Amino acid sequence: MLPDLSIIIVTYNSLADIVKCLESLEKFCIGVNLEIIVFDNASTDDTPNLVASAFPKVRLLRYDENVGFARANNLAAAQGRGRYLLLLNPDTWVDDDLAAALVKFLDAHPKASALAPRVLTPEGKVQYSSVCALPTLALLFYEQIGLSQLFPRSRRFGRYRMTYWNHNEIREVEHATGACLAIRREVYDELAGFDENFFMYIEDLDLSYRLMNHGKKIFYLPSAHVFHAGGQSGNQMAIQNYLELYRSFYRYFRKHHHRGKVIVAKLILTLGLLLRVIALAFASLAESFMRSHPYWKSRRQQLAGHARLLLQHWSY
Repeated sequence: MLPDLSIIIVTYNSLADIVKCLESLEKFCIGVNLEIIVFDNASTDDTPNLVASAFPKVRLLRYDENVGFARANNLAAAQGRGRYLLLLNPDTWVDDDLAAALVKFLDAHPKASALAPRVLTPEGKVQYSSVCALPTLALLFYEQIGLSQLFPRSRRFGRYRMTYWNHNEIREVEHATGACLAIRREVYDELAGFDENFFMYIEDLDLSYRLMNHGKKIFYLPSAHVFHAGGQSGNQMAIQNYLELYRSFYRYFRKHHHRGKVIVAKLILTLGLLLRVIALAFASLAESFMRSHPYWKSRRQQLAGHARLLLQHWSY
């Protein structure tokens, strides 16, 4: 019998996270017929060997080169046999039957092409970046100058991260993170999956845009949840991956918007980066008194990353 759900997990040096992820899936996701596929993107740690030895029921696909997150998901999806796909990051875990909840909803709601659960921090708080509006120049401006942080409950200024909303009801959303996204197999195939021009980052935003453009609907299901640590592969090379995030963002804007909008977007981001560099310069002086952002090792590293991006981003 073919599985209801193919869970696809792309790993890259994920030794610290993958055991917790797979153990939780095998323990709690028992209400539907599923398969778990791990695609290892040329890890240099022992991730693939650990998966092979500790989780014999998991289908392990090893690649000897890092083909990027988008292509890795597409290659793994091509091997999946489930009616639905669940794209899942290795730094996630569950404490309930997430798979059954997603399959049940998709079975009952044929108009839902994709489905996102509530994404929680390790402490159990809502990750507001998990469902968002698609970015516009206005929303980008509010984010970069800090209006979205100053007025998170405003429907206007808090629209991008949807911080005005309590995330407690089922609703249609414009964009859902690829950290945990269920999608119908036929829809994924129709759109040819992730755009492989995005090596890392923003491929999920691009997929959401294409879903909307094809009249497909993404729904948010708060009764299902997943925990997400966030940024684990990125933390391994923080500055390089921060730059890659913006390369991918500009690639997305060039793909879906005209040249004039791309230039305005870069001007807005230049303003935002200047403000951040100034703020971080002061913050780095008080390094010992201030907690660093969890993505960065220190405020000084964070300052270096923003300064380098400010100097380079017009070439992206």
